[in-house]
Amino acid sequence: MEHKDKEGELTLDIYIKSVVDQEIKGILLKLKNEMRRPDASRESIDGILLTLKEKNSGVAREVIPLIEY
Repeated sequence: MEHKDKEGELTLDIYIKSVVDQEIKGILLKLKNEMRRPDASRESIDGILLTLKEKNSGVAREVIPLIEY
């Protein structure tokens, strides 16, 4: 499922585009949107990550390294 950008890097955006499961994709989009908010708290991001981990821990393990916060 790994797709990379032209520099060979896997990014959260590229990862989201490769996800087929709509429920997981929705959680990832919520995570992406929350991370873009200027007033986003670490707790809110961690809550979304916990939800992702509960739904699919493998995806969570792949996504966490892609997050900058």
